[in-house]
Amino acid sequence: MPKIVLSKHAMTRARSRKMELYGIEQLILFPDDKQTLGDNKFKFFKNISGRRYQAVATYLSKKDKWLVVSVWVRGEEDQLPLAWLIITAPFRLLWWFARQLWKIIAKIAVKNRPIK
Repeated sequence: MPKIVLSKHAMTRARSRKMELYGIEQLILFPDDKQTLGDNKFKFFKNISGRRYQAVATYLSKKDKWLVVSVWVRGEEDQLPLAWLIITAPFRLLWWFARQLWKIIAKIAVKNRPIK
């Protein structure tokens, strides 16, 4: 059975997208669907635990290995780094307050609107 090797990019993406390595192995070895991209590259599709795993991999016939170039979960956004969440927290909080204030002002304006 061929071995599976993840590129540095694929490994980083798998971690940031909370993808199980066992799931990536299942995706490559037993895909629900596979699409040829040319130049010995393939795109793999598999539903795993309600998540739609996808990957692009190249088969290295001399080494009998699959080199996984990138992985992702269809329909899911990447998680933002913790540092970014901390840096942007004051701005997100300010934006939330501004929206709440705007809702209050709109309710008051509608309530005090003259009836014709």
